[in-house]
Amino acid sequence: MRCTGSLSLERDIPDRGSHYAAEGTAAHAVADWILSRSIDDQDAYELVGQFVARVDGKDVLLAQTSLTDIWEVDGPMVEHGLDFARLVRSYAQGSLNPMIATDQRYDFSHVIDVPNSFGTADAVVLDGDTLIVIDYKYGMGVKVDAEHNEQLQLYALGALHQYEIVADIQHVMMVIHQPRMNHVSEWQITVDQLRQFGEEAKLKAQNILAGVIDYEPGEKQCKFCKAKALCPALKAEVLNTVAADASDFEDLTEGEMLVAGNENALSIMMSKVSLIEDWCKAVRAEVERKLFDGSEVPGYKLVEGRKGIRKWADEEAVLKALKSFRMKKDDIYDYTLISPTKAEKVFSDNPSRWEKLEKLTSRSDGKPSVAPATDRRPALTVSAIADDFSDLTN
Repeated sequence: MRCTGSLSLERDIPDRGSHYAAEGTAAHAVADWILSRSIDDQDAYELVGQFVARVDGKDVLLAQTSLTDIWEVDGPMVEHGLDFARLVRSYAQGSLNPMIATDQRYDFSHVIDVPNSFGTADAVVLDGDTLIVIDYKYGMGVKVDAEHNEQLQLYALGALHQYEIVADIQHVMMVIHQPRMNHVSEWQITVDQLRQFGEEAKLKAQNILAGVIDYEPGEKQCKFCKAKALCPALKAEVLNTVAADASDFEDLTEGEMLVAGNENALSIMMSKVSLIEDWCKAVRAEVERKLFDGSEVPGYKLVEGRKGIRKWADEEAVLKALKSFRMKKDDIYDYTLISPTKAEKVFSDNPSRWEKLEKLTSRSDGKPSVAPATDRRPALTVSAIADDFSDLTN
């Protein structure tokens, strides 16, 4: 919806997947397993060490498997799955007979008038006259907000179509949960506002079918676009921003960057920094992909990078050898205190003990960082460096 040109550019580019995507898929399977089966904490942790594998198009949990496309379940994955399950259930406490649907496919083909248009929502809660669509995002790289989120609004349109025959739905709430970033974002609108978005989505879809293609580079739409390294519009956007009026990067000076006395030039360029950084990463990744595929990229080649850190190939053998040297246990092992985060989990069922420990914790302030003016965090009050010095003119 943000850049209709991306559809045609991405069409012939394979989806290579990633470590993060595989991990996210496994985490979703664990969270759905916990939520849909109402598993308690003790039983949930028995999932640790099992494997999430793709079988007949579905993600399943297996105690052991010979499949190669798998992911082993770890403790944090279960912990965050439990957090997600508790969050979903908390939205279902407002009425006597709430409905919770997990990992369901919702079709919105009727909205945009394009067959086979659907999405799978992690959880949908029907609580009185409010439809709640909840999305579980396991990644840590990008914080995602629910406000004006196209993905969730499309899911909500599909869910509304399915459930409005059994309930008088007046409000729609969209929720994004990113447990590893301690982030929950909510956004509530009316059904009429959601339908208005549906009209906008339909217009975009019909324009694409009619061959009306627009390239609109931007941070959000380019973030996960597979074609950004090859996109001429993004390339032009980057070069126009970085080079300003200079004919060559080497000719750049502060004066040329702040062209025509534009006092807002620095602000404008700052707004493009993330977009430019992502473009640079995408170009590097595309070059690597071609070289790994055996294709040539003039002027570049693959070389061996820095070797990894040393580690024991067989810890049991090393331990046996160290003991044979008559070394003391304190010299063999490194001991460290558990972290406050782990201590809080250990004493989750004993708040009084954790309260005593919490008084012994400290936490440094976050380092100042640049953020857009629309960021919800309050602005820091910072004095000019010159104010720290005395006037010694006399």
